[in-house]
Amino acid sequence: MSRVVVLVVALLGVFAAPAAAQSPYVIKFKGGQSGFFEEGGASVSSECGGTGVAAGGWDGGAFMPVKCGYPYIQFQAPQAIVEFFVRLPAGNAVTFGACPMESACAIPEQTIKGPTTGWVPVVLADFDGKPTISTVYGNPATGSEVYELDIDDIAFSTVRQPDTSIASVSGSTVTFASTVENASYMCAIDKGEFAPCKNPSSFAGLAPGAHSLAVFAVDVYGAADNRSPARADFVVDAPPPPPVIDRDGDGVPDATDNCPDVANSDQADGDADGVGNVCDVLPPGNVPPKPGETSVVQVVAGEVFVKLPTRTALGFSGLRAPFQTGTFIPLKGSAEIPLGSEVDTRKGTVKIESAANSFAANDRRAKQQSAQMKAAIFRIKQQRAKAKAAAIATDVALLTPPGAESRCVGNPAKGTVVRSISMVVKGYYRALGAASVGTARSATFNTTDRCDGTLTEVGRGTVSLAVKGRKQPVKVKAGRAYLVKAKLFAARKGKRSPTAVR
Repeated sequence: MSRVVVLVVALLGVFAAPAAAQSPYVIKFKGGQSGFFEEGGASVSSECGGTGVAAGGWDGGAFMPVKCGYPYIQFQAPQAIVEFFVRLPAGNAVTFGACPMESACAIPEQTIKGPTTGWVPVVLADFDGKPTISTVYGNPATGSEVYELDIDDIAFSTVRQPDTSIASVSGSTVTFASTVENASYMCAIDKGEFAPCKNPSSFAGLAPGAHSLAVFAVDVYGAADNRSPARADFVVDAPPPPPVIDRDGDGVPDATDNCPDVANSDQADGDADGVGNVCDVLPPGNVPPKPGETSVVQVVAGEVFVKLPTRTALGFSGLRAPFQTGTFIPLKGSAEIPLGSEVDTRKGTVKIESAANSFAANDRRAKQQSAQMKAAIFRIKQQRAKAKAAAIATDVALLTPPGAESRCVGNPAKGTVVRSISMVVKGYYRALGAASVGTARSATFNTTDRCDGTLTEVGRGTVSLAVKGRKQPVKVKAGRAYLVKAKLFAARKGKRSPTAVR
């Protein structure tokens, strides 16, 4: 005859609470407790009795060992859910089920096989949350007769458990509540995937605006309120705007002030270069370049510095005396500078506009040419053409950064770079390297002076190289490079190249 373990709960008293807030009743065993007792309106008994063990239960407390016979718990009033923990020894297996009162069993069964590694939860619940469970039974699984098992913390309720609610909402911090103790929670933001969350939870990192939260509790047995999560709406406030900074106190925030260090509430900008008139240290750049006299330079990116000639030839006027002493000054926006000026673009990019023929700047026949240059220190040169209509070149002479020539002392590594320039030209420009002169009318190229010669690399267009000792120029086309070999800088005895002084 097969042994059957029957667990039956009988509600002997009245256990009622509002459905929305009702918590399950939990039978917690006590050490020395007999195998038959009544508690909380329920009776629990065993065929041959038993005595509660004081420690070792699923939560460390007391539990009830069932050693023989037919332990049972029988319901007089139906329940919607019954939960408990069991522990089985090796070689034993049991199937737990539940039956509604006066009808066929319809609650899904649950089989536990021994040996269990600790305590295993059993959850028997009506799918619709209705109170239909009248008995809970345990049958030996196929091939096993269950003579003993341990049971702990029997929980039961006439309504579905657990039930989740929102306790409070403060900004993006939400506090939850549940009808069960020691619940864990699963949260989903804005209809996303559910994931474990703490209670309370703060949802940082969300975009400012309205958001929605869905949360459900999971009890210690694993039963979840995922069919009817609690929901809450909350709003994430936009961060406060940054403080308005106005260093010069002219009423215009630094973020939009065209001269943040000098008060100029009128924001006057005569040359429309984005730099206020009171901060312009060079003549305005809203004029055309003069052939053989001036170029117009404009910052494209980063930091650009300009050093003016100590003497301003050809009637160039309007410069402030301190800026003619041979020191570099920062270029802001755009400016008109005299030819012979030095430009430092090692930390930036500059656009240069120069005359393309010798007609006066205000002559309708005057033409202009432009180039962008970066990663270099150079001097701008230009000469007038005898015939006004003839094209004139703008020369860009590479200058050596202070101390760079020392790289060529002794036996420098092959390809050691001393100075270089990157150019994008639209017009007639010449790059004056130490061992060659590269001429281009519309091209993108780099000129690099190394200890072992001058290297020209062409990305677009064609560059014509004038090389000392060669009658014909060397044509370097797009995608090609050409090295004019020579011993340069400290590798040359008794000769030095032009050096920039900061």
